Amino acid sequence: MEKPRKGSKGGRVAIYDESFKIAVASEYHIGSLSVLQLAQKHGLEEKTVYHFLRWYKHHQLALGVEPPLNTTSKDSISLANELAYAKLKITALELLISNAEREMGVDIRKKSGTKRPAK
Repeated sequence: MEKPRKGSKGGRVAIYDESFKIAVASEYHIGSLSVLQLAQKHGLEEKTVYHFLRWYKHHQLALGVEPPLNTTSKDSISLANELAYAKLKITALELLISNAEREMGVDIRKKSGTKRPAK
């Protein structure tokens, strides 16, 4: 993943794209890396990674991602993690498409009511 693009809003502190926050939080929740390792990997401070994790937890329901279920079976835990990861990936891709539409000024998503061209 490339270095995140920062922007500023109304003189506030620089912000990161939502898709980058989701990616960092998902890497942590999958359990592959610690907070310190994520900070080093992405060139961030530890407090920024903690901020991403708090932001993700707060916006988790709004993003349509449900936390993994608490079960005892290893298979069901791995399936729940895979499902959460797939939902996270879908959300990140939707955010990517929205950002691309906004930056390029072109509608990328297909409109459901489009008509066939006249012959």
